[in-house]
Amino acid sequence: MTRVETASVAGPGQTPAATVGSFDLSIIIPTFNEAENVPVLLRRLAKVLTGTQIPAEVWIVDDASPDGTAEVARQVDVPLVVRVIERSGPRGLSPAVVDGLRVARGTHVLVMDADLQHPPEAIPKLLGALRAGADFAIGSRYVAGGAANEFGLLRVLNSKIATWMAVPLVGSGVRDPMAGFFCFRRADVDAETLNPVGYKIGLELLVKSSPGRVVEVPIDFGSRHAGQSKLSFAEQLSYLQHLRKLYAHRWPTASQAALYCAVGACGMVVDLACMTVLMTLGVVFSAARVASILVALVGNFVLNRAITFPEANRRAWRSQFVKYALVCMIGLVLNWGVSTGLYHALPAWHGAYLLFCLVGIVAGTASNFLLSKHIVFRAGR
Repeated sequence: MTRVETASVAGPGQTPAATVGSFDLSIIIPTFNEAENVPVLLRRLAKVLTGTQIPAEVWIVDDASPDGTAEVARQVDVPLVVRVIERSGPRGLSPAVVDGLRVARGTHVLVMDADLQHPPEAIPKLLGALRAGADFAIGSRYVAGGAANEFGLLRVLNSKIATWMAVPLVGSGVRDPMAGFFCFRRADVDAETLNPVGYKIGLELLVKSSPGRVVEVPIDFGSRHAGQSKLSFAEQLSYLQHLRKLYAHRWPTASQAALYCAVGACGMVVDLACMTVLMTLGVVFSAARVASILVALVGNFVLNRAITFPEANRRAWRSQFVKYALVCMIGLVLNWGVSTGLYHALPAWHGAYLLFCLVGIVAGTASNFLLSKHIVFRAGR
């Protein structure tokens, strides 16, 4: 007998509607325009779950699909507990999974796509890995026995580069951190700590929950059954934004320092370009130097406020700019003092004066960053 329910998402601190029965597994399936795929997927899930006698609930979390995915899910006749959430907020795979996690009541949670690229037949192995002691199980394309034969060259290259960019966050031992097919214990994850951007919710969970033992189960990543892929250029840009947030979560000060230095490098380019233009126009050197420094200073201030310290008080930009200018002056004096002091203290090393300048630059930049972080751009209330 089919038991299909419509559920609303419980917000932070709220308790969702009572779950019927006791479940070992909650399966969360985010959907958008997957009306053709959902019936096939639910039937394959029913065959796997009833055949292995895994007590499970299935959550279809739909982003208000115009093709009627939610209604189709309600009408599929399968011997499963199928619950449907229709989201009205901003669309997105990751937010949909977080909403599903808020209402899931299984001991274990499994996330998969609806397009049948993730084989339901691998679910018992993923769940078995957790029962055997793993903290996080991934349906992996990149371990022995796994395959992604439907990927073209560009898709493979894109996947490999994205994986390489995530390695510092998860370690080289995880071969497929970008996978969207994974399983974990419900008690190990607090949905309210998650703030993913884009579609790589698995990577978010790996970083935020810090699982001790990750097991990768090989899967044959299939071809999309019907419909169109949601991977777009905008989603790839969202992935870069997501990476920045995860790096900032894992190494907050180091990430900010790297961004600060990157902004400083951009400021140097702006400074030199402005100087070149003004000198070409015949402006006196001293006046051109003042103008180019001010342009770079303003540019650096705007970028640091927006990118490096986005948590700063948005309304206090005037006082922040004055403080930033003073901080930069302090850094300039420190730069000059350190490099000049080393030059005079080590006469035998005068030939290495560029090294003294480099040390001065490092000292000035470090001073600028620390003062900017703790004085200029302190987090606003």
